[in-house]
Amino acid sequence: MSFMQPWVLLLLIPLAAGVVWWILRERRGTGRAAIPFADLDLVAIAMPQRRRWVKWLPGTLLVLALTGFTVALARPQAVTDVPRDQGSIMLAVDVSGSMASDDVSPYRLRAAQDAAIRFAQKVPRQFQVGLVAFNGQANVLLPPSTDRDAFKRAVDSLVADGATASGEAIISSLDALRSTQPQNTGKLQEARILLLSDGANTVGTMPQDAAAEAKAAGVPVYTVALGTAEGQLPDGRRVPPDPESLAAVAEITGGQAFESQDADSLSQVYDNLGTFLGTRQVMGEVSSWPAGIAALLLILAGVAAWRFSPRLP
Repeated sequence: MSFMQPWVLLLLIPLAAGVVWWILRERRGTGRAAIPFADLDLVAIAMPQRRRWVKWLPGTLLVLALTGFTVALARPQAVTDVPRDQGSIMLAVDVSGSMASDDVSPYRLRAAQDAAIRFAQKVPRQFQVGLVAFNGQANVLLPPSTDRDAFKRAVDSLVADGATASGEAIISSLDALRSTQPQNTGKLQEARILLLSDGANTVGTMPQDAAAEAKAAGVPVYTVALGTAEGQLPDGRRVPPDPESLAAVAEITGGQAFESQDADSLSQVYDNLGTFLGTRQVMGEVSSWPAGIAALLLILAGVAAWRFSPRLP
């Protein structure tokens, strides 16, 4: 948190000094008003226990209210999430043969397809979402588009077969994103790549080289490693995921890496990403919060003073 007018906080110094003076004054007043009694037990009975703290309540609430108003006058700022006006996301889905493994119910590719469709529904409607399918090569099945029905049809058409070319998927995704933006703009604006894979790159461009190109274009790559270490194909061949290489791609580009070992967690990852990618962080003024709290405390201070102040019989 920061303040637009931090010098206003200097007003807290005389406020703190006033509190110290008030406390010392009350203690001296209590001492001067003391009357010697032979039986201290009678004094304890005569003075209600609640008066020992209730008398401080109105003043304490007032001080807290003044503190809140002072903080509000300093115009505090904090980072908040606000919806993006627009954006383009390329979803790159691994369709290599290992995606036929059933360690993720009903099998890896179907779980990825269901999660991808939910992801597209979660992202704001004004966002363009495209699809790249990759095995031994990468194919753009749908350029960035706001047509969610076309996206769903493209996702449902995926079939698991072949090798894994995750580096090529990143390059193809970048090319598709560039097609949606003005030429010769350098870094791409409001563009993201979401890469889902279950294994290590086996052919084509190395993922680290592709990640370096994505970084140069200003496009973060978010990765999801799908599958369990026990995953295998019907022929008995083991197909464990490779989260380390995917995490390296995310780190290079400034994205985030996730791991998912079941359909539910995969859907949760995609749901969270849909919300996250649809917002951006901005620094905004939050003066209304301390001002509102201070106003409430001031009202409570008035109520406490009315309720607990001494009254004539």
